[in-house]
Amino acid sequence: MLLTLVHIGDTMIPQLGPHFGQPVPITIRVPYASFIEKGQTASIGYEHTRVMVTRGTVLDDSNDAHRVAYAFETTLREPSRGRVLAIFVVYLILFLLCATYLRRFGPSRTRLLRTQLGLFATMSVFVIIAKLILIFTPISEFWIPLAAVPLWCTFALERRTAFLINVMLAFMTASLLMFDLPLLTVLITRGIAASLLFIHRKHPREMLFAGAAAGVVAAVVYTAVLTVFEGRFDPSRDLDLGLASPLAGCVAGGVLAGLIAQIFRQLAERALGSVSRDRLIQLTDLEEPLLQKMAKEAPGSWEHARAMANLAEAASSAIGADALLTRVGAYYHDLGKTIQPKYFVENLLPGERSPHDELDPDVSADAIMAHVVQGAKILREGRVPEPVVEFAYTHHGTQVIEYFWHKCKERGNPKKLAEDFFRYPGMKPQTKETAILMLVDSIEAASRTIQPPDRGKFEEMIQRVIFTKLKSGQLDECGLTLEDMRILALKMSDTLVNMFHGRIKYPWQEKGGDKGSKPPAPKATEKSGEKSTKSAEPATETKTEAREEKKSEPKSDPTEVKPPRNPQSKPN
Repeated sequence: MLLTLVHIGDTMIPQLGPHFGQPVPITIRVPYASFIEKGQTASIGYEHTRVMVTRGTVLDDSNDAHRVAYAFETTLREPSRGRVLAIFVVYLILFLLCATYLRRFGPSRTRLLRTQLGLFATMSVFVIIAKLILIFTPISEFWIPLAAVPLWCTFALERRTAFLINVMLAFMTASLLMFDLPLLTVLITRGIAASLLFIHRKHPREMLFAGAAAGVVAAVVYTAVLTVFEGRFDPSRDLDLGLASPLAGCVAGGVLAGLIAQIFRQLAERALGSVSRDRLIQLTDLEEPLLQKMAKEAPGSWEHARAMANLAEAASSAIGADALLTRVGAYYHDLGKTIQPKYFVENLLPGERSPHDELDPDVSADAIMAHVVQGAKILREGRVPEPVVEFAYTHHGTQVIEYFWHKCKERGNPKKLAEDFFRYPGMKPQTKETAILMLVDSIEAASRTIQPPDRGKFEEMIQRVIFTKLKSGQLDECGLTLEDMRILALKMSDTLVNMFHGRIKYPWQEKGGDKGSKPPAPKATEKSGEKSTKSAEPATETKTEAREEKKSEPKSDPTEVKPPRNPQSKPN
């Protein structure tokens, strides 16, 4: 409805109508079309032309171009209901097609409502800008910097989405000028070229080059199109028009699009539901107050998050997901555990009693589930970007806390509680990055119980975790493919094998044995009036000394609570 009003708004204001002998209040543009001219003899002339009467020009009844502009503009005044409805239907269908693609076939992030709303708002803003350029400026319509939007989509989303958005936006803009064919061709070509030429998305400054190069491509295409229509094209005559030159507008529009895309990049990223790399890098600083809070109040959860970050970043990079965003999400996803850290086993000291021993299963489940809600609340209060907050309320999805549900059933379920009472109040992962974190959360915790830590057992455990999530439907909406999951399983196996690598024992370990031995105190010696100490050197790799360190006893599952009697009912 908004774009329909933008389209016909100027034609509904009588004061903006043209009158002979008076300056025109707005620029009148007649789309590129063919005209038939009758000569004084029986001959008939046929040619293509473009007419523009700039704002402030006095209409002259003796000027052919002015008469054409006047006739064209008056036919658009006071549009009929049928024309208004037709314009509305065009925009409605374009938006519906775009929304359908984003929801069903686009990348996982475009399925989020906030991303779609931001994208449609950005498109609407550029249609309004195009309308203002058309009616208030004397420059060529080819100056419209529409290619900035597909550049932002390429940077924040991916190229296929950028292509679709560019085509839809080109049709909306060309509709303002009665679907001018050369304009439509140039806008589509320039947007696609800009997306293709923006190769290294991690270097946003390349937007400037991509926009300029796309402008050159558009100028070549415009020359070819005009030659097809007219059989000839005179570049010098076209450039003599100055700012009204379509050929110059093709190039200038590309340069302007690249400049706008670079200047307003961060604002566009936020509108499209993305986070700039600068902001993500800032959030990885361990001096960030929220990370300091977690390290101080929930140190066990913090160490778990750091281990997850390494594993999740490697996994994301392997399938082409946003590795930096995944690392940041791993750092912040469990911040809600700082509210009641002792309710989570990784924060208990050796021998410390768990508070769950004195609580009913449903009360314990409430305490565990609260960290999802509280974590999202703390992050939003700390002005952490929403894509990072998303990790807090999706890393457990809608899973059931199996341990406490099983414990409740063992006690006979005296309160007659349903299984859903023990289900996390979050939502299923909506992106590849949040799905990876869900998997890594379980895999990193389970890896601490694998003895001995060899590749075969790691692969079996990872496959079991992935299958469990698939069976419960937690990965239905994230966009991960079977190929992605295969690559993830292999990459995480490699990473875990490298994380749990062996080491050579020190001499004091060989002599004193493993149990209760301590490194010998360094001996002080005097030489030239100075005291020096000799530290123990690592043992050399010999047959007797090249034995692996004895692995520590397996820890209990660090996800939430103490391990249950039945291993199959551990909470995720």
